[in-house]
Amino acid sequence: MNIVVIGPFYPYRGGISDTNKELCESLINHGHNVEIINFKLLYPKLLFPGKTQFQKKNINTNLKSHRVLNTINPFNWFRVLKIIKEIKPDLIISTYWTGLLTPSYTLINNFVNNKIKKIGIIHNVISHEKRPIEKYLLKLYLSKLDKYFTLSKNVLNQIQEISRENKGVKLFHPLPKKFGFKEDKIISKKTLHLNTEHEYILFFGLIREYKGLETLIKSMPKVLKLNPNLKLLIVGENYISMKKYNQLIEKLNISKNVIIKNTFIDDDKIKYWFSSSELVIIPYKKASQSGITSLSLQFEVPTVSSNIDGLNEVINDNITGYLFNSNYDELASKINYALKSDKKNMINNIIKIKKELTWESFITQMFKNI
Repeated sequence: MNIVVIGPFYPYRGGISDTNKELCESLINHGHNVEIINFKLLYPKLLFPGKTQFQKKNINTNLKSHRVLNTINPFNWFRVLKIIKEIKPDLIISTYWTGLLTPSYTLINNFVNNKIKKIGIIHNVISHEKRPIEKYLLKLYLSKLDKYFTLSKNVLNQIQEISRENKGVKLFHPLPKKFGFKEDKIISKKTLHLNTEHEYILFFGLIREYKGLETLIKSMPKVLKLNPNLKLLIVGENYISMKKYNQLIEKLNISKNVIIKNTFIDDDKIKYWFSSSELVIIPYKKASQSGITSLSLQFEVPTVSSNIDGLNEVINDNITGYLFNSNYDELASKINYALKSDKKNMINNIIKIKKELTWESFITQMFKNI
């Protein structure tokens, strides 16, 4: 089957670009021909809160990527249609996470040959900033699809509250392979120049308001009473000011127990941060699903996670991780409980669930439902 995938790809960085790369590679491994319609312009600078949209390192890839799509130039979309017509695909897969994509995606899906199947892989329904027009834009995008797939039940439920389109199937967030596998803990700490005598817990990923970092910081005094040599690793680029977090750390007098690596982490270093850690902490206030959960499972590190939709589908309390109910006092108690627990059975459970969350399984289930 000839397949076109529309979405961000190298040189764009981030979770959706990474996921698209593995999606395309997995489709090729299943015997399909794949070409990518990549973005020439994704976010205008005015709308992008981070430092850069692009990766620093050059990446060699055999995937065929046409870097042409401009989200804000309607004339450009007809050029994209011409390229798609030349490719002659049997299937178009568009990856969706923000209403900004709707105008270009909708026009392209509307004007391609009617014989071409059009499906969407939907990461997120409403952006974390909650723009009022997004529900309308989502319905417009869905109206031009034959089928759509979500990576969590939470996202499927959100869509069904907005749209009557009965085209949706819940799949799952496949575990990433591109970042490697679990490394030895001592070697990982030495690689990152961390003290091998200390234990670490990890908050990883882009720092945004909804991710609940403040809750985690407030939990630390109670955690440190029982674990005085423990260090909290806060690792990731900030999309908001770090001032209030730094002030809170100072106020609670825990600076010596907090290490902040305030930058975007290169792909080849991610495994060391996870492999150095006893626990991964995901104190989110809300979530569609979490790529960080997938990383913690991939590297076989138990997770302490908020008990909210989008996260508790994969993390089962005391089986594949630990769940807490949003307040910092309960988070502290759960971290303390997790640190003193024998995690061998949990890691065995994680290894079992990893076998269910593969890209091979994802592709197979997707084609069964097209």
